[in-house]
Amino acid sequence: MMSINSIAAGLSLIFLFNAGSALAESPKERTLGEDTRRWLELQRSGSVASSTRQTVSGPVAHEIHKRYVESFTHTIPEYFKMNQDGISSGSSN
Repeated sequence: MMSINSIAAGLSLIFLFNAGSALAESPKERTLGEDTRRWLELQRSGSVASSTRQTVSGPVAHEIHKRYVESFTHTIPEYFKMNQDGISSGSSN
């Protein structure tokens, strides 16, 4: 279970990251995918990673593994169709 301190620290990092981005340049000046590249760089570098090891209990780990294994029982559709409501549905035709 995450502590309130780790949640607060994570939210603080998100706020600081967004505030820094907003101050550095206006949204019109940013290139497509710039925010994504910044987030990926933060993840890759580990510079803001928590020192607290994240663990999962045995029953939860079991359910995660079970869901992973069951995901292989469904075929991957060739492409997805989007209906008028914005909901996608797989198709193998």
